[in-house]
Amino acid sequence: MKKHYTEIVKACDRGVARLLACTITEPGHPHYGGIVNKADGLVPPGAGIGCMLTYVPAYYTDTSKYYKSANLLKTMNTALEYTEAIQREDGTFDLLISNFYSAPDTGFIMHTMGRVYKIMDAHAKTEIELKLKGKLYSIIVKAAKGLRDGGFHTPNHRWVEAAGLSLAYNITKDESYKDMALMYLAEGIDIDENGEFTERSPGIYNAVNDNALMILAEEMNKPELAGYAAENLEMMFRYFEPDGTVFTQNSARVDKGEGMPGKSFYPTNYYHIYLKAAYIHNNPRFAKMADLIFESAGKSEAGVPGNLWLYMIEDGLKKYEPVLEELPDEFEVFFKPSNIVRKRKGDYSATILGGAPNFLFIQKGRLRCYARICASFFAVAQFKPAEIIKTECGYRMEFKASGKYKWPFETPSKTSIWDDMDHSLRKSVNEVDLTFVIDIAFTETGVKLNIKTDGCDRVPLKVEFCFSGGCGIEGTGFIIDGNAGNSIIVSEGNVKASLGLNEITIGPGFAEHKYTASMRGSVPQSKNDFTVYFTAFSNIDKKIEITTG
Repeated sequence: MKKHYTEIVKACDRGVARLLACTITEPGHPHYGGIVNKADGLVPPGAGIGCMLTYVPAYYTDTSKYYKSANLLKTMNTALEYTEAIQREDGTFDLLISNFYSAPDTGFIMHTMGRVYKIMDAHAKTEIELKLKGKLYSIIVKAAKGLRDGGFHTPNHRWVEAAGLSLAYNITKDESYKDMALMYLAEGIDIDENGEFTERSPGIYNAVNDNALMILAEEMNKPELAGYAAENLEMMFRYFEPDGTVFTQNSARVDKGEGMPGKSFYPTNYYHIYLKAAYIHNNPRFAKMADLIFESAGKSEAGVPGNLWLYMIEDGLKKYEPVLEELPDEFEVFFKPSNIVRKRKGDYSATILGGAPNFLFIQKGRLRCYARICASFFAVAQFKPAEIIKTECGYRMEFKASGKYKWPFETPSKTSIWDDMDHSLRKSVNEVDLTFVIDIAFTETGVKLNIKTDGCDRVPLKVEFCFSGGCGIEGTGFIIDGNAGNSIIVSEGNVKASLGLNEITIGPGFAEHKYTASMRGSVPQSKNDFTVYFTAFSNIDKKIEITTG
């Protein structure tokens, strides 16, 4: 995009400087030429070649401070030599934190190498540049064999590997790579009617799939594959929060942030995808999203994305001045297959989530709150509803917990060794249930909750609301700092949390006991948020209103 280009070049230059600062430059070092991760001390193979996607565009861009830099050219040669040295004999690369002889990680690396090769193929002219290109070609040929003959772990790996194979095919013309890519594609794309992939991963793997499918569409001349990516990119509009982050708590992968539901995911990884999709589909909504991501990234710690490589591969992007169409910031959608309801109105959002203990999320600007419920009932009564049911007034969630006891064997066991006994033969007695029914209705500025329990009485239970750590908390008779990891039990009135100009109010509170953080069977109290507890004994019929201001 024309108005982004100058800043993209600067961002790429900053990326070069950061990578050079992490490069091992001592000759004789076992990882000479590699990029060290200073957080854990590892030298990832992917980074050793991944740096080329930053170095090469900077080297060939005349407005970059590294344009035709002899020192950078030398560094690129060292990076390729290191990559040759650590590439496995079968052509694959390792992911040091978990995967070895890994075809999937080789697929990700092939995306990088394929893009770098395209740029070098178009711009390499001198003898040393052509030698560098030849060295990269040799690594690609070897990696392609490992990619063809290797396997995968997860659904997204199929498209990652197929995309890598398609790039290898067009570089080497080896038909076996194309054949394997088509074998993966013959399984069909795992996307539902809402545009959601199997892994439901808005923070990471949706972007991975979209990227891979767009590569495949281009390299295999199958434009319909880019259409699948476009469907997911459209769906993603409903996952962006008021502060520009991505809601990820329905993910089936690591971006769910298990135990850290307050963690923020910024969509910088989507910038090049939305920009490329806007360009090939002439889509003003995608163009607007790329622009929003660019602007918000510039204001965040992530910084402007340094995707200069895309501007070199798609040369027209340097002068691309698309129409920007405003995106929807007011909607209510129920993605039933994904078990999620998303509500948005300007700078307020609400999410109902099935299959998770954190069943309700509210966000106002940067201030977040999520709710959960648990009862001290046989350590199995953490409210985790299996589904969301649409009702006339809103949505309903139900959950049933059961407890029971066992008798001695009516026919004596043949063994006295506990672990060798067939405990399925024991009779169950004193069975008892506890049922939760939660009704949720959206209002103009928030949510109304009606929480009911039925079954076993006298059971201690808690309703907890977890607010962004560092917020302010005030209620009837108190004003405190909402520091992360701390909590309060509120017995009456409303509680207001504030962060900057944003506020969320919940209430009225109730408190009949102090059994909260240590409750058996409950999710541990959040260390990243401030928790407000309401407590009672079953059975209850409580109404709680959440408002934003």
